[in-house]
Amino acid sequence: MHNSSSPSFETFHASCQFLESAEYRNLTLKCAAEIASLPRSDVSMYDGKLKMFFMSVMTTINKLILPSTDIASAYANASDAGQEMVVALALFLANFFSKHLPIMEEGESHREALINAHFYLIKISQVDEREVFKICLEYWLILLVGLYDEVSMIPIGTDFSRLKLRKDIYREVLSNLRLVAVGKMVKPEEVLVVENEEGEVVREYLVETDTIVLYKSMRELMVYLTHLDVVDVEMILTQKMAAQIDGSEWSWGNLNICWAIGSISGAMETEKRFLVLVIRELLGLVEQKRGKDNKAIIASNIMYIVGQYPRFLKAHWRFLKTVVNKLFEFMHETHEGVQDMACDTYMKITTTCGRQFVVRQSDEKEPFIDEILRTINRITVDLSPQQVHTFYEATGVIVAEALNRAQQERLIASLMELPNGAWDTLMIQASQNSTNSANTPPLLHNQESVKLLSNVIKTNVSACSSIGGEAYTPQIARIFKFTDMLGLYKTISGMISEVIAKEGDLMAKTPQIRQLRALKKDILKLMQTYINTVVQIEVVNENFIPPLLDAVLGDYQRNIAAARDAEVLNLMSDVVKCLGSLITPQVPPILSAVLEPTLEMITQDLTEYPDHRLYFFRLLRMIILNCFPALLSIPPEGFKLVMNSIIWAMKHSARDLGDTGLHMCFEILEAFSSSSPEVAEVAHAFYSQYFLVIVQEIFYVMTDSEHKSGFSLQASVLARMFKIVNETGMPAEVLNPTANVITGTSTSNMTTEFFQNYCVKLLSSAFPHVHGSHIQELVAGMNNNYNDSTQFKVGLKDFLVQMKEFSAES
Repeated sequence: MHNSSSPSFETFHASCQFLESAEYRNLTLKCAAEIASLPRSDVSMYDGKLKMFFMSVMTTINKLILPSTDIASAYANASDAGQEMVVALALFLANFFSKHLPIMEEGESHREALINAHFYLIKISQVDEREVFKICLEYWLILLVGLYDEVSMIPIGTDFSRLKLRKDIYREVLSNLRLVAVGKMVKPEEVLVVENEEGEVVREYLVETDTIVLYKSMRELMVYLTHLDVVDVEMILTQKMAAQIDGSEWSWGNLNICWAIGSISGAMETEKRFLVLVIRELLGLVEQKRGKDNKAIIASNIMYIVGQYPRFLKAHWRFLKTVVNKLFEFMHETHEGVQDMACDTYMKITTTCGRQFVVRQSDEKEPFIDEILRTINRITVDLSPQQVHTFYEATGVIVAEALNRAQQERLIASLMELPNGAWDTLMIQASQNSTNSANTPPLLHNQESVKLLSNVIKTNVSACSSIGGEAYTPQIARIFKFTDMLGLYKTISGMISEVIAKEGDLMAKTPQIRQLRALKKDILKLMQTYINTVVQIEVVNENFIPPLLDAVLGDYQRNIAAARDAEVLNLMSDVVKCLGSLITPQVPPILSAVLEPTLEMITQDLTEYPDHRLYFFRLLRMIILNCFPALLSIPPEGFKLVMNSIIWAMKHSARDLGDTGLHMCFEILEAFSSSSPEVAEVAHAFYSQYFLVIVQEIFYVMTDSEHKSGFSLQASVLARMFKIVNETGMPAEVLNPTANVITGTSTSNMTTEFFQNYCVKLLSSAFPHVHGSHIQELVAGMNNNYNDSTQFKVGLKDFLVQMKEFSAES
């Protein structure tokens, strides 16, 4: 705050009379809010003026809005001008205290006005308008962070009763704020069962981003309020819960107390006693209340709370078992949303407490997991297929915690007994002689059977993703008996191709074909999940990869475009990423199968087959990073297709694809500049054919406005190229076949000079309106600064700016 601004206080102080005028009141308050938001001055002489300014405004406010006014009710019934005044007052108080609270806390002369103003903010916080509450919430968090920081700096063991702390000034304010915060708590995203605008209890499918952000801020508020006075928080929550139980304050809306309880997980020292009390009361309430809607709402809140206290559950086995058994009960509750929440909460609990399930607890005859697996059919009988998959994934988390391999194998066998039985029955049906002209199993013409096949495979995907590859290897071998799985995959592919070839591409959209393609994708997903979680990659490479590639790649190559699955490319990229150099001998056949067919699909235009495009470039990048030597062994025409693909990706207008292309370009240049003798032999041939092409394309995308988001990567590729020219000893004739090497002249210097001249000519012909000296300066700068990323980019940016300026002038 400068000297020139000091008269504004006197001016505003004189104009406070306008606050009493209804015509100018809101405008005056808005001006006050703007002044209040000015940062505090280092010059203490202004503190007194700020206090006068604040007291002047609040004196008038106390007359206009009596301290006893129920502002929330008044706001609800007020005119637009009245509501605008409340918002302006909230902004004034929040702005002033955010910037100038310390000067009001000095001494006790203004203490009463300070507390009075905070109670105005408390009352405004109760207004049923989210945007108004956010204004107040922002300030409450600033206040609480300051109060908590002061307390946290005090050494452990200090007698707090002897200290004068800032939090003591606001004791009554904070207690009221706790009441407001509990009452205003918004729904966390984990709670799926809600009351809609028509008063119906339904499952929520679309979560409001604004509500999630607000919940996180309110959770932070509740945690600070709890740390500052845990006793007061517990008393308020206990009283609120008691009012729900005795019915005096019972309503679905008031059960948001459960959201407040869940939000302070880990912040209470008396967590055990308090949580046991709350859950016991809620379990009693769910039995007491009649009606499916009531039970669904209470159940959803019980599940939310227990999901927020994993540390407590982990330390209290009997309580954990009681909670999990209650979740299993909720899995039979058909009210929409309850079963989803039960499965999600079970997943959350197993993720943090999995070990407790596989250990035999005291007073138990067996580990709890054995009991769960014995009754798994009864537990899951009412769940939808998607919920069953979540259940299997969550139970797989427990199985992964097994104490030893023998126990784990036994648990996997028990867990997968039902899916395996269904699979065996289906495979027997699939092996029956065909009665149709296409010679395909009747099973695959039955939509219910195909759906069951898909569900069995998805159940395996869920279990494998949480148990992990090594332990799951026997189950993979058991369910697929690999030739059965691959035979099924080939049969499905043949059916799809035949139908589409006969009746046209539109058949790919029919329910039967879509269902069969989904089954193929499920098989690919299972293999991808298994390969991504296995550690002993040698076993996978020897036993699984050869037959998998034979079936999947041949099918992909032979199929018509409309029947090719992008998931094949995604699986291949994960195979290359996970197996690394082990898969190098298989890379040429992989590329032979996917390169041309995929390029035919994705180069027709920039929008068709987006998934194929994305996964294809991901596969190429994985090959460059993990199996680069394999690229040296493919035929020249195949390598040319790879390079064309990289350049095409660089020039793509979609940012993610353009960036992937630039990454590949940088990485392949990096690989060819390796000192390995094997690479050095072919590096010069690569440079001779592609080096100048790459630099042309990089300058093209760099100077194209559609690709400006990729500037940093473009600059990195260029810098790497200048480094290669200067430091690898590249002979002059590699880039310039007509070069005459003069005896005694460094070929490296000749290469550098040729490359710089080439860049100058290239840019000069592309941008004739830019003066030659500017282009020469740019190229010289790039040649001098290729090892200094910052300076390199600065030179390029300056040139791009100049280029636009010259273009505008011409």
